[in-house]
Amino acid sequence: MNIYVVSGKGVGKTQLSAFDAALKDAGVHNYNLICLSSIIPPHSNIIVSERYNTPEDEYGHKLYVVRATISSGKVGESLAAGVGWYRPEGDGRGLFVEHETCGEGEETVKKKVEQDIKNSLMDLCGFRGIEFDESRLHMLVTSATVTEQPASALVIAVYQAKGWD
Repeated sequence: MNIYVVSGKGVGKTQLSAFDAALKDAGVHNYNLICLSSIIPPHSNIIVSERYNTPEDEYGHKLYVVRATISSGKVGESLAAGVGWYRPEGDGRGLFVEHETCGEGEETVKKKVEQDIKNSLMDLCGFRGIEFDESRLHMLVTSATVTEQPASALVIAVYQAKGWD
């Protein structure tokens, strides 16, 4: 299975519409999202992409995802969201984690999310008896700052879509 990791940012009149704009930026706004916890199945390929290309015939389908998302309407506030993953050597199985935060300065909030991702993956590996090797740690983090209207940032790992039949 291919799992695509993409990010998006958005601005709107409300936090909800900013979130939808971020979904559109990532290419997943016409799905019904179903959030998963954190497990990467064996034999999976992780593909980082600028945008997920939604096939026209999948409008309204269920889309299984792991996502980090944050929205705010507080002018001047910086937002960061990120998804990290770790796969030990072997058959491609692994773990995802998702984090988000807000604060002052995009670099500051991005660094906080990056550290949280690393710490969580270290713990999750430890809980499973997996030796943690930092060189196998991967992540995608995005950030935004609220200006005149609410803003949203998201990173999403897209598993697969399913119809309603």
